[in-house]
Amino acid sequence: MSFHDAHDAELHETREAALCRRARRSRRRGDERRALLLLREAAYENEHEPKLWVFYGLQCARTGRVDEAERALLHAAWLRERAHEPAKARVTRELLDAVLGNRAA
Repeated sequence: MSFHDAHDAELHETREAALCRRARRSRRRGDERRALLLLREAAYENEHEPKLWVFYGLQCARTGRVDEAERALLHAAWLRERAHEPAKARVTRELLDAVLGNRAA
């Protein structure tokens, strides 16, 4: 992909996609806090999008904010259940269990 193609793709991406892309870039650069802030912004702007809440929850866990991670992942699981996606809700709850298991360690 050329620079111009990449630039054109960025111009047409949603705000949600742009925030997630910037969060990934921040993580790659080692700026975990900035990634957290970008994902929080994306999740709160798209309150009914469970994948954003999962991304935000996992980033919270990476940065040691276990209580925030728990709230975000519970919200994501609840959204999945409401959308009649039991398998995805189960996986989200498994992620939550893993995060909470790290709290005890």
